[in-house]
Amino acid sequence: MISQLRRCTKCVLPETHETIMFDEQGVCNICRQHEYKQTEIDWDARKKELDKLVEEYRGKYDYDCIIPFSGGKDSAFTAYYLMREYGLKPLLVRFHHGFLRPQLYENTRKLIRKLGVDLLDFTANWQAVQKFMLQSFLEKGDFCWHCHTGIFAYPMWVAIRYNIPLIFWGEASAEYTSYYQYDEIEEVDEKRFHRFVDLGITAQDMYVRLDGAVSERDLKPFTYPPIKELRKMSMDVCNP
Repeated sequence: MISQLRRCTKCVLPETHETIMFDEQGVCNICRQHEYKQTEIDWDARKKELDKLVEEYRGKYDYDCIIPFSGGKDSAFTAYYLMREYGLKPLLVRFHHGFLRPQLYENTRKLIRKLGVDLLDFTANWQAVQKFMLQSFLEKGDFCWHCHTGIFAYPMWVAIRYNIPLIFWGEASAEYTSYYQYDEIEEVDEKRFHRFVDLGITAQDMYVRLDGAVSERDLKPFTYPPIKELRKMSMDVCNP
């Protein structure tokens, strides 16, 4: 029963949350990560690293960086900070998964006009997406396979297409899970994509399971780009 689930004594996350563990005090590893973030990280040193990284790429391409952008607090603040603190020219890239709330459109309109920033908003073939949703729900109990994979794969394809090797994500996975911790370097690569993002179903798996109901081209936005394509750009991908 739900009432019998073990929960974190601080944040009340249940024992069914992915990667969760509890210590002797009943506090979960996610809460302990937040404590580490607040007390152990040298943020002055991190700022100097960011300064150096920004200067390495500033002004060399049509855009200084890509910011995968949902319109939520994390990606919005990332855009605000990079533009106000460093004067960068980013390209905001949003993968529209089909479930954006009406107020988000107005918030996005206000933000991009206030900041003066370009936004690329992509919506995938909805007929194909419906098939992905049903298949992932039947297999994993999670209909949002297309959300997870599209959000993390599509901006990488945009980076290749427009030759923009620097990408800033709005949050680290340690904020919500312990696939990675704050004392680890979180490599945003294909290994992470399969470990943390795609529910154990690759785009090729999905193509086979749907048995011709969609084309391989329909699946490209949900496929992580080949490493050889990313290496051509000497890509840097950052999780603040």
